Amino acid sequence: GDITQGSRGLASDAFAAVTLGLIAGWYYILVGLFFVLAYAILVSGSATAAVVLGVLVADALMPYKPPPLAPNAFGRSWVFESWRAYFGWETVQEAALVPGERYLLAEFPHALYPVGQLLSYGVIDHLSRTHKVSGVVATVLLHTPVLRHFYYATGTRAADAKSIQRILKEGGNAAVVVGGIAEMFMDTSDAERIYLKRRAGFVKLAIREGAHIVPVFFFGNTKTMAKLNSPILRAISRRVKMSIVIFYGRWGTPIPFRHPIKMVLGSPIRVTQAAEPSAEEVEETLARVVDAMAKLYEKHRPAWETRPLVIE
Repeated sequence: GDITQGSRGLASDAFAAVTLGLIAGWYYILVGLFFVLAYAILVSGSATAAVVLGVLVADALMPYKPPPLAPNAFGRSWVFESWRAYFGWETVQEAALVPGERYLLAEFPHALYPVGQLLSYGVIDHLSRTHKVSGVVATVLLHTPVLRHFYYATGTRAADAKSIQRILKEGGNAAVVVGGIAEMFMDTSDAERIYLKRRAGFVKLAIREGAHIVPVFFFGNTKTMAKLNSPILRAISRRVKMSIVIFYGRWGTPIPFRHPIKMVLGSPIRVTQAAEPSAEEVEETLARVVDAMAKLYEKHRPAWETRPLVIE
């Protein structure tokens, strides 16, 4: 089925621009706030600033309890509809999800900021009432002051094997941005690039849990933000396993550029569950995923997307 959402008016678009800018640019805000608070404490001796800083630190150190499986009422709310309408959103599903089966959604590309993946929260609810899909993000994001509560509200969990296994064992389905940080630093000016050929971990996990792999592509994801290229930031990001990059959107702010986003869910790649899959089985399944992504891209590429797909 197809789901299409376009602009809902000036007020809705303004709300979407401001709120998406706050979420995407929260780290900029935190850094600025830290310097302001540090100055107020060290120079002015402000007790209020010390309390605010203490609250932020305490928030970051609080354990992150895995939230209920998504989606929930928040994902079905007008907030996400407004966000999708801001860009102009289209959803295409090649094959229905079978009730009772579990799936691992292999999503591409990560882009500078995975806007499409964020906005897709709740979309699965339109496609299948019998499946719950929880997304996963880097653990550091789940300990980011204030922002962590947004992720909790969206049912987001940590992007590690144990967390993904727990989602599947609870009867849910996991949405994994397979390329991760590596895709943030790829040059997409002349081609859409995804990092997949050496990402065998998610395939092994899917086979172990008996979760069929659904290839998912977000056309337009890499057009919503621009970045300043820096090899130093790239090296630091990989070492700390967190994306450190200076990106910007409209008017030099973190507000994303308005560009259509098309989410395509390909036909599931079926797997046979095995507690300890062989290297050959993992390699063969990964090759099927690579082939499926290439075909999906060519079949569903919108007229406005002229770049070829390069799978690395």
